[in-house]
Amino acid sequence: MKPETLWLLTGIAGTLCVLVCLFCMMNKKNGLLTRLNGLQQGFAMPDLRFHYKADALYTTLDAVGEEGKRLMLRFWCVDLALICGMFAMMATVTNNIATIPWIAAVMLWANILRAAADVLEDVLLLIACAGYPAKKRPIPANMAGVVTAVKWVAAVAWVAGMFLSLFLRGWSL
Repeated sequence: MKPETLWLLTGIAGTLCVLVCLFCMMNKKNGLLTRLNGLQQGFAMPDLRFHYKADALYTTLDAVGEEGKRLMLRFWCVDLALICGMFAMMATVTNNIATIPWIAAVMLWANILRAAADVLEDVLLLIACAGYPAKKRPIPANMAGVVTAVKWVAAVAWVAGMFLSLFLRGWSL
């Protein structure tokens, strides 16, 4: 099989994975975020912020109650699959647009760092929330907030590389 075909299949598989995960998370009728918004008006997942501390995570968990905690734990499990799909999509885009080697390397490593940080973040959040409120685990909760910032910085670096690659390709036309 040609490399182009493999990249095409990787991009398609990643896109389908992302779409299924986003449907589970954001479906207007019964999605995880829709149900969490029903428990607390203006609800926001902590890991969608740039940075947070254990107190912010615990405040969110207290606001949504036991059912909300179960939904958040399920959300982070679905997010693990979303990370895989995003990794495949971002790798495919990197392969297709980054023709300058150093930009391709930055985009590749930013994608790897973003995915690794995102997985670590989800694992830390699952650990921090397991057994809450009986057991508070502030160390993994605080670590998750730091790892979240690393994830967002890596994502911004990848997007910057993508736009730089597209700009340079457009300039050369």
